[in-house]
Amino acid sequence: MNQHSILYIEDDCKLANLVSRYLQSQGFIVTHHDQGYPAVFAAQTQSFDMVLLDIGLADMDGFEVFHELKQVSTAPIIFMTARQSQIDHIAGLDLGAEDYLTKPVSPSILLARINRCLRRKHTIPSIQSRYPAMKFGSLHINKSQMQAFIDGQSLQLTNAEFSILVQLASKPGEMVSREQLFDKTTSRQYDGMNRTIDGRVSRLRKKLGDDVNGPEKIKTVWGKGYIFMPNAWQ
Repeated sequence: MNQHSILYIEDDCKLANLVSRYLQSQGFIVTHHDQGYPAVFAAQTQSFDMVLLDIGLADMDGFEVFHELKQVSTAPIIFMTARQSQIDHIAGLDLGAEDYLTKPVSPSILLARINRCLRRKHTIPSIQSRYPAMKFGSLHINKSQMQAFIDGQSLQLTNAEFSILVQLASKPGEMVSREQLFDKTTSRQYDGMNRTIDGRVSRLRKKLGDDVNGPEKIKTVWGKGYIFMPNAWQ
C-alpha cells in the first residue's frame, strides 16, 4: 500500500505530536516542522502529497509560507489554525488553499478532510492525462502542466483559479453552477451561502483580461453560475 506523505507545519509542539501520532496510526508519513523557513526548505528537497499549515508561526506568517511553498511544490495545502476570523478564512481560501480548518479539530474530521483532498489530487491527473490540452483562439489551457496561456504568455493562476477555468472551459457555452464549481474545486460541500467561488471567478476574469463590469469571456448567470464563452477568444 502506497503511504501518503504529509508536511505538517505547526508551532504548538504538543499538539503537533498528538496530530502526528494520530495520522501515523492511520498510515500517513508525517514530517513536522515548527517554523516556516525549514518547512519550505523541506518542500524544496523532498516530495509531499499534501501540506497541513498553521498561520501563527514564530518566524513567518502562514500566508507567507503558503506563497513560498507554492513556488517550490505542487502539493495541496490545508490551513489548520486557531484563527477563526472570517477575514482570515476567506483570505486562506482565496490564496488557493484546499481547505481551512479552525482548531480544535476532531481527529475524524481532520482525517476526512485530508482523505477528500488526496482523492481530488489523484483524480485530477487521470482526467488531465486523457485530455491534456484545450485551445480557444488565443487561450491555450495545458491541463497536464496545469498552466494557461494567452497569446503564448503564461497566466499566473492559483491552483483554485486554474481548476475553475478548467471546469468552465470543459463545458464551453454551457452553464456550470456555483455548486458544481465549489464541489469540484474545494474539499468541502457547498452550503448554499458561501461566496468563495464568486471571488475566485472575479480574480480569474481580471487575469484573463475580461471586463469585470461587463464580462464577455466568462458570463454570469445571476443566482446560478457561470458560462465560458469560447468565441470570445477569437
